[in-house]
Amino acid sequence: MSKGDILLLHGAFAGGWVFERLRGEFNRRGWKTHAPDLPFHGAEFAGQPPHPDLHRQGVDDYRRFLEAEIARLMQGGSPPPVLVGHSLGGLLAQQLAARNLARAAVLLAPVAAWGTLPHSMAEIGGAIGLLLKTGNLRSKALPPDYQLAEHYSMDRIPPALRRDSFARLVPESGRVLFETLTWWLDWHAATHVSAHRVQIPMLVLVGSDDKVTPAVTCRSVARQYSGRAVFREVPDLSHFIFGEPKEDEVNAMIADWIDEHAMAA
Repeated sequence: MSKGDILLLHGAFAGGWVFERLRGEFNRRGWKTHAPDLPFHGAEFAGQPPHPDLHRQGVDDYRRFLEAEIARLMQGGSPPPVLVGHSLGGLLAQQLAARNLARAAVLLAPVAAWGTLPHSMAEIGGAIGLLLKTGNLRSKALPPDYQLAEHYSMDRIPPALRRDSFARLVPESGRVLFETLTWWLDWHAATHVSAHRVQIPMLVLVGSDDKVTPAVTCRSVARQYSGRAVFREVPDLSHFIFGEPKEDEVNAMIADWIDEHAMAA
Protein backbone atom coordinates (compact mmCIF):
# COMPACT_ATOMS: atom_id res chain seq x y z
CA MET A 1 0.00 0.00 0.00
CA SER A 2 1.30 3.46 -0.93
CA LYS A 3 2.38 5.85 1.83
CA GLY A 4 0.87 8.68 -0.19
CA ASP A 5 1.72 11.11 -2.96
CA ILE A 6 4.88 13.15 -3.42
CA LEU A 7 4.77 15.98 -5.94
CA LEU A 8 8.20 17.04 -7.21
CA LEU A 9 8.59 20.59 -8.51
CA HIS A 10 11.52 21.34 -10.78
CA GLY A 11 13.35 24.62 -11.21
CA ALA A 12 13.87 27.13 -14.01
CA PHE A 13 15.12 25.84 -17.37
CA ALA A 14 14.59 22.24 -16.19
CA GLY A 15 11.86 19.58 -16.23
CA GLY A 16 10.54 16.72 -14.17
CA TRP A 17 13.36 14.51 -15.49
CA VAL A 18 15.79 15.97 -12.91
CA PHE A 19 14.13 13.88 -10.20
CA GLU A 20 14.69 10.50 -11.87
CA ARG A 21 17.03 9.13 -9.19
CA LEU A 22 15.11 10.69 -6.30
CA ARG A 23 11.86 9.17 -7.58
CA GLY A 24 13.53 5.77 -7.55
CA GLU A 25 14.45 6.25 -3.89
CA PHE A 26 10.90 7.29 -2.99
CA ASN A 27 9.32 4.47 -4.97
CA ARG A 28 11.48 1.89 -3.18
CA ARG A 29 10.16 3.26 0.11
CA GLY A 30 6.52 2.96 -0.88
CA TRP A 31 5.67 6.48 -2.02
CA LYS A 32 3.82 7.36 -5.21
CA THR A 33 5.66 10.10 -7.06
CA HIS A 34 4.64 12.70 -9.62
CA ALA A 35 7.06 15.02 -11.44
CA PRO A 36 5.09 17.17 -13.89
CA ASP A 37 6.76 19.50 -16.36
CA LEU A 38 5.76 23.13 -15.93
CA PRO A 39 4.14 24.71 -19.02
CA PHE A 40 6.49 24.66 -22.03
CA HIS A 41 9.11 22.67 -20.07
CA GLY A 42 8.59 19.22 -21.55
CA ALA A 43 11.32 17.24 -23.32
CA GLU A 44 10.05 18.39 -26.71
CA PHE A 45 11.19 21.96 -25.92
CA ALA A 46 14.83 21.02 -25.20
CA GLY A 47 17.25 22.43 -27.75
CA GLN A 48 14.47 24.39 -29.44
CA PRO A 49 13.80 28.14 -29.74
CA PRO A 50 11.51 29.46 -27.01
CA HIS A 51 7.82 28.77 -27.55
CA PRO A 52 6.09 32.03 -28.58
CA ASP A 53 3.80 31.86 -25.54
CA LEU A 54 6.54 31.09 -22.99
CA HIS A 55 7.34 34.73 -22.20
CA ARG A 56 3.73 35.26 -21.08
CA GLN A 57 4.12 32.75 -18.25
CA GLY A 58 4.62 34.17 -14.77
CA VAL A 59 5.11 32.65 -11.34
CA ASP A 60 1.34 32.86 -10.78
CA ASP A 61 0.74 30.80 -13.93
CA TYR A 62 3.16 28.11 -12.78
CA ARG A 63 1.55 28.03 -9.35
CA ARG A 64 -1.95 27.70 -10.80
CA PHE A 65 -0.77 24.84 -13.00
CA LEU A 66 0.50 23.03 -9.91
CA GLU A 67 -2.66 23.80 -7.96
CA ALA A 68 -4.58 21.94 -10.67
CA GLU A 69 -2.18 19.00 -10.36
CA ILE A 70 -2.73 18.88 -6.60
CA ALA A 71 -6.51 19.11 -7.02
CA ARG A 72 -6.32 16.07 -9.28
CA LEU A 73 -4.27 14.14 -6.71
CA MET A 74 -6.71 15.04 -3.94
CA GLN A 75 -9.81 13.85 -5.80
CA GLY A 76 -11.73 11.30 -3.78
CA GLY A 77 -10.62 12.69 -0.45
CA SER A 78 -6.89 11.94 -0.59
CA PRO A 79 -4.73 14.12 1.69
CA PRO A 80 -2.51 16.82 0.19
CA PRO A 81 0.78 15.55 -1.22
CA VAL A 82 4.26 16.00 0.16
CA LEU A 83 6.04 18.67 -1.87
CA VAL A 84 9.68 18.54 -2.90
CA GLY A 85 10.77 21.67 -4.77
CA HIS A 86 14.15 22.57 -6.23
CA SER A 87 15.18 26.21 -6.75
CA LEU A 88 12.17 27.89 -8.39
CA GLY A 89 10.21 24.78 -7.42
CA GLY A 90 11.18 25.51 -3.82
CA LEU A 91 9.54 28.92 -4.05
CA LEU A 92 6.40 27.41 -5.61
CA ALA A 93 6.32 24.81 -2.83
CA GLN A 94 6.28 27.61 -0.25
CA GLN A 95 3.38 29.33 -2.00
CA LEU A 96 1.42 26.08 -2.24
CA ALA A 97 2.08 25.27 1.41
CA ALA A 98 0.72 28.70 2.39
CA ARG A 99 -2.48 27.69 0.59
CA ASN A 100 -2.78 24.53 2.69
CA LEU A 101 -1.96 22.31 -0.29
CA ALA A 102 0.83 20.23 1.27
CA ARG A 103 1.26 17.89 4.23
CA ALA A 104 5.02 18.48 4.40
CA ALA A 105 7.59 20.15 2.17
CA VAL A 106 11.26 19.82 1.28
CA LEU A 107 12.87 22.94 -0.18
CA LEU A 108 16.06 22.18 -2.10
CA ALA A 109 18.17 25.29 -2.65
CA PRO A 110 14.94 27.31 -2.76
CA VAL A 111 14.45 30.66 -4.40
CA ALA A 112 13.55 33.09 -1.64
CA ALA A 113 10.16 34.78 -1.47
CA TRP A 114 9.39 38.43 -2.24
CA GLY A 115 10.95 40.73 0.33
CA THR A 116 13.92 38.51 1.20
CA LEU A 117 17.06 40.59 0.81
CA PRO A 118 20.00 39.06 -1.10
CA HIS A 119 22.90 37.98 1.08
CA SER A 120 25.75 37.71 -1.43
CA MET A 121 27.38 39.73 -4.20
CA ALA A 122 26.79 36.79 -6.56
CA GLU A 123 23.02 37.17 -6.11
CA ILE A 124 23.11 40.94 -6.58
CA GLY A 125 25.53 40.82 -9.50
CA GLY A 126 23.62 38.05 -11.23
CA ALA A 127 20.34 39.93 -11.10
CA ILE A 128 21.81 43.24 -12.27
CA GLY A 129 23.88 41.52 -14.95
CA LEU A 130 20.81 39.77 -16.33
CA LEU A 131 18.90 43.05 -16.53
CA LEU A 132 21.77 44.80 -18.29
CA LYS A 133 22.22 41.92 -20.72
CA THR A 134 18.58 41.38 -21.64
CA GLY A 135 16.93 44.79 -21.33
CA ASN A 136 13.17 44.36 -20.97
CA LEU A 137 13.36 40.91 -19.43
CA ARG A 138 9.60 40.60 -18.88
CA SER A 139 8.83 40.48 -22.60
CA LYS A 140 11.35 37.78 -23.48
CA ALA A 141 12.10 34.10 -23.08
CA LEU A 142 15.70 33.04 -22.60
CA PRO A 143 17.48 29.90 -23.79
CA PRO A 144 19.81 28.12 -21.34
CA ASP A 145 23.39 29.41 -21.33
CA TYR A 146 26.10 26.76 -21.00
CA GLN A 147 28.79 29.06 -19.62
CA LEU A 148 26.48 30.32 -16.90
CA ALA A 149 25.34 26.80 -16.04
CA GLU A 150 28.93 25.53 -15.95
CA HIS A 151 30.05 28.31 -13.61
CA TYR A 152 27.04 28.86 -11.34
CA SER A 153 24.87 25.76 -11.06
CA MET A 154 26.42 22.67 -12.69
CA ASP A 155 29.99 23.26 -11.55
CA ARG A 156 30.12 20.10 -9.41
CA ILE A 157 28.78 17.77 -12.13
CA PRO A 158 31.36 15.71 -14.10
CA PRO A 159 31.91 17.37 -17.52
CA ALA A 160 30.46 14.56 -19.67
CA LEU A 161 27.31 14.31 -17.56
CA ARG A 162 27.10 18.09 -17.43
CA ARG A 163 26.90 18.23 -21.22
CA ASP A 164 24.18 15.57 -21.27
CA SER A 165 22.16 17.33 -18.58
CA PHE A 166 22.53 20.73 -20.22
CA ALA A 167 21.22 19.29 -23.49
CA ARG A 168 17.96 18.47 -21.68
CA LEU A 169 17.41 22.03 -20.44
CA VAL A 170 14.73 24.21 -22.00
CA PRO A 171 14.17 27.96 -22.45
CA GLU A 172 12.70 29.89 -19.54
CA SER A 173 10.22 32.72 -19.25
CA GLY A 174 11.91 36.09 -18.80
CA ARG A 175 8.89 37.23 -16.85
CA VAL A 176 9.46 34.46 -14.29
CA LEU A 177 13.15 35.34 -14.04
CA PHE A 178 12.26 39.01 -13.58
CA GLU A 179 9.78 38.20 -10.82
CA THR A 180 12.23 35.97 -8.94
CA LEU A 181 15.63 37.59 -9.48
CA THR A 182 14.54 41.24 -9.29
CA TRP A 183 11.56 41.02 -6.96
CA TRP A 184 12.09 44.60 -5.72
CA LEU A 185 11.02 45.83 -9.19
CA ASP A 186 7.87 43.70 -9.22
CA TRP A 187 5.11 45.71 -7.57
CA HIS A 188 2.67 42.84 -8.11
CA ALA A 189 4.80 40.78 -5.70
CA ALA A 190 4.31 37.56 -7.68
CA THR A 191 6.77 35.71 -5.44
CA HIS A 192 5.19 36.72 -2.14
CA VAL A 193 4.57 33.99 0.45
CA SER A 194 2.33 34.38 3.52
CA ALA A 195 4.79 32.52 5.74
CA HIS A 196 2.54 32.69 8.81
CA ARG A 197 0.02 30.51 6.99
CA VAL A 198 2.48 27.65 6.57
CA GLN A 199 1.80 25.18 9.38
CA ILE A 200 3.49 22.03 8.08
CA PRO A 201 6.92 20.50 8.77
CA MET A 202 9.58 21.69 6.33
CA LEU A 203 13.16 20.78 5.47
CA VAL A 204 15.33 23.46 3.86
CA LEU A 205 18.44 21.91 2.32
CA VAL A 206 21.24 23.65 0.44
CA GLY A 207 24.83 23.06 -0.56
CA SER A 208 27.75 24.95 0.94
CA ASP A 209 28.99 25.76 -2.58
CA ASP A 210 25.68 27.03 -3.97
CA LYS A 211 26.20 30.32 -5.85
CA VAL A 212 22.60 30.71 -7.05
CA THR A 213 20.76 30.39 -3.72
CA PRO A 214 23.61 30.60 -1.17
CA ALA A 215 23.37 28.83 2.15
CA VAL A 216 23.05 32.13 4.04
CA THR A 217 19.97 33.02 1.97
CA CYS A 218 18.41 29.59 2.43
CA ARG A 219 19.00 29.85 6.16
CA SER A 220 17.03 33.10 6.04
CA VAL A 221 14.22 31.23 4.24
CA ALA A 222 14.15 28.63 7.01
CA ARG A 223 13.97 31.34 9.68
CA GLN A 224 10.71 32.58 8.18
CA TYR A 225 9.19 29.26 9.27
CA SER A 226 10.62 29.21 12.78
CA GLY A 227 9.49 26.16 14.72
CA ARG A 228 8.35 24.41 11.54
CA ALA A 229 11.47 24.30 9.36
CA VAL A 230 14.74 22.40 9.78
CA PHE A 231 17.80 23.81 7.99
CA ARG A 232 20.61 21.60 6.67
CA GLU A 233 23.72 22.69 4.80
CA VAL A 234 25.51 19.95 2.85
CA PRO A 235 29.29 20.40 2.37
CA ASP A 236 30.69 20.32 -1.17
CA LEU A 237 27.27 20.53 -2.83
CA SER A 238 26.42 23.09 -5.51
CA HIS A 239 23.08 24.28 -6.86
CA PHE A 240 21.91 21.82 -9.50
CA ILE A 241 22.39 18.76 -7.23
CA PHE A 242 21.21 16.26 -9.87
CA GLY A 243 24.27 14.43 -11.15
CA GLU A 244 26.60 15.77 -8.48
CA PRO A 245 28.76 13.25 -6.57
CA LYS A 246 26.62 13.70 -3.44
CA GLU A 247 23.24 13.25 -5.15
CA ASP A 248 22.54 9.81 -3.67
CA GLU A 249 23.51 10.99 -0.20
CA VAL A 250 21.17 13.97 -0.51
CA ASN A 251 18.37 11.76 -1.85
CA ALA A 252 18.64 9.44 1.14
CA MET A 253 18.66 12.43 3.50
CA ILE A 254 15.46 13.79 1.92
CA ALA A 255 13.71 10.41 1.93
CA ASP A 256 14.65 9.74 5.56
CA TRP A 257 13.26 13.12 6.63
CA ILE A 258 10.01 12.59 4.73
CA ASP A 259 9.56 9.10 6.15
CA GLU A 260 9.92 10.53 9.65
CA HIS A 261 7.94 13.75 9.34
CA ALA A 262 5.41 13.41 6.53
CA MET A 263 3.94 10.16 7.83
CA ALA A 264 3.08 11.87 11.09
CA ALA A 265 1.78 15.04 9.44
